[in-house]
Amino acid sequence: MQEVEKILEAVIFVSEEPVTIEEIARKLELNIDELQEALERIKSKYSNGGVILKEVAGGYKFYTAPEISSYVKKFVEDRPIKLSKHLLEVLAIVAYKQPVTKKEIETIRGRTADGAIKSLLEKRLIQVVGRKKGPGRPKLYGTTDDFLVHFGLKSIEDLPSVDLEEIFEEGMDRGSD
Repeated sequence: MQEVEKILEAVIFVSEEPVTIEEIARKLELNIDELQEALERIKSKYSNGGVILKEVAGGYKFYTAPEISSYVKKFVEDRPIKLSKHLLEVLAIVAYKQPVTKKEIETIRGRTADGAIKSLLEKRLIQVVGRKKGPGRPKLYGTTDDFLVHFGLKSIEDLPSVDLEEIFEEGMDRGSD
């Protein structure tokens, strides 16, 4: 059992992207139940340390414990994805309304979204997930696994609940940018 724990810990540690138990089981020909038990022990082992194990985007990844992250940042050149208010607005609409078209995004925001969509696609936070039936067959956008990782979410269901239309109606009523 200890060897499986060591293997699982090392694989998750060296993986740049979240790694799934199914992927580990397949690649290393290990039993999923045994891996799941080892995973629970690893989570427990790191639960009060400087590093924690989180489930994000359907897989597992090690993160710095939030309470000490300010200290660690002094030693790491962190280049976080910079998101302006405009990008965050469009990203929020995509996250909460997906799959969503550019026209639907623009209707909610009350302004164009071309540049924001292009930028979010380049940052790999959104992707084209299909095409809507109907005239012109417009592209449908949705979030990516990189979005989940960036925001530390296990799945899209972990987003807090909000009413986007209400938020943007209030903003338009105040004449915000």
